Amino acid sequence: MSGLLLALLLVVAAACGGDGGDGAGGAVGDEAEVDPVEAADRSGSLTFAMSYGFNSLDPHRSPNALGDALWMRPLYDRLLGVANGPDGAELVPQLATSYEVSDDGRTITFELRDDVTFHDGARFDASVVEANIERAKGPESTVASTLENLERVEVVDPTHVVFHLAEPDPALLWSLAVGTAGMMVSPEALDRDLSSEPAGSGPFTLVSASRDADVVYERWDDYWDPDAALVQELTITTVPDVNARYNGLRTDEYDAAYLTLPQAAEAEQLQSEGYHYRRQGGPSSYGILLNTDEPPLDDVRVRRAISLAVNREEISEELLSGVNPPSNQPFNEGYVGHDDGVEVPYDPEEAQRLVDEAGATGTRLEVIQQMTPPQDSLAQVVQQALEDIGFEVELTPLSSTEARPAWRRGGHHAMVTPVVGQADPSQTLAVTYLGGDNVGTPPEELVAMADEARALPLGSAEREEAYQEISAWLAENPVHVPIAQFTTVIVSRPEVVGTDNIVSIDIANLEFRRVGVTE
Repeated sequence: MSGLLLALLLVVAAACGGDGGDGAGGAVGDEAEVDPVEAADRSGSLTFAMSYGFNSLDPHRSPNALGDALWMRPLYDRLLGVANGPDGAELVPQLATSYEVSDDGRTITFELRDDVTFHDGARFDASVVEANIERAKGPESTVASTLENLERVEVVDPTHVVFHLAEPDPALLWSLAVGTAGMMVSPEALDRDLSSEPAGSGPFTLVSASRDADVVYERWDDYWDPDAALVQELTITTVPDVNARYNGLRTDEYDAAYLTLPQAAEAEQLQSEGYHYRRQGGPSSYGILLNTDEPPLDDVRVRRAISLAVNREEISEELLSGVNPPSNQPFNEGYVGHDDGVEVPYDPEEAQRLVDEAGATGTRLEVIQQMTPPQDSLAQVVQQALEDIGFEVELTPLSSTEARPAWRRGGHHAMVTPVVGQADPSQTLAVTYLGGDNVGTPPEELVAMADEARALPLGSAEREEAYQEISAWLAENPVHVPIAQFTTVIVSRPEVVGTDNIVSIDIANLEFRRVGVTE
């Protein structure tokens, strides 16, 4: 064990006072069956403590749309939603009551609700869908890459639209459901700056919004689903310090909170006091984003060296308390494309040889350090690992709110952060490896493989095999470096009901429909 990792482990252990329990695959600690619709006090309020703040409330133009989606979901409806099903996350109706994919996979027909009104009084219909998709695909959009295969929207009548695709893209439905591209903006506000003045049709309206502080919502009583908002007031508050979030839960300051280590492990014991504990392994991973256009990272040998220099097993067990299992590929266990046969060994000697061979020894790397546990400590471990194979590493500490927008502006070699994954592998590639978080130029071979795999039918053996081939290719030709599976831990006080509804996939998909509190 490295000296730095041992020192960090002692800090974590002292703060934690316990172990992490079982591994993070699937969900741990689901609450007993309680019907939140029946049990909730609809005059109540709920405060949720989050680790970072939002950048923008514009679903199509946020610089960090995936991260900001948490704050937008109370305000905006999507065509489709995501819920927990018996076999994991599944698509569910929202503004679209049903959809049908054509036999050739090139059209998707949606039937729409006819009883939806936006907060400003405008009506929702098929023409609004068309206008929103045009906005989401427009030149100012930050989510256009998730819709790149969608050529046009055809309005059939007020309650029917047809999406015409350039080529079959089964995962487009997931893109509409889990991100912000499918969120519908009022037709009266499409040309307006929505960054702090949203215009949606969701179950809540915005009362006030302070970045890195409190965002307060109020139930909208004219919402088409009267059981969606089970509290009168919802507050999402930004509390960067995990210890403060944990203590706030214990003192009734917060009703629910997102926890990271060490408190994410310690909090499991609160179940004996009636608290609800949910731990769910998701498609994302803690890891290192690499800028493949910045020398020397434009040399694949250097990127492979970085991957070989990271001791995933040790980091998982010693720094992350076993809560986050090792991850060495873009698609985590339990998700399409994961391949148990893919191996990336810990081999610092080979890593150093590759750095020498590439003529990169002594090169200075500028790495963004996201100052939220455990990314802050993980960045120090990564810094030591890279210095051990011949680099000079300078960490640039930034808050979680600042870090990803700064990364996407370019100018840094790397960032230690969650490497974002999605429920469908084509989305993972589109957002993280081909655009968005990949600020470099995607490898042509990867682009070709991704295009071929994306068109294959959902659930088919051919699609699974195609993404497994991509996994194996990325292990040898890294674009980014996954280290440990990202695990979402949400802890709620005993009086909170519907806690299973808060998280369906991971932290990027938290929401508060059918979540309430008892009297």
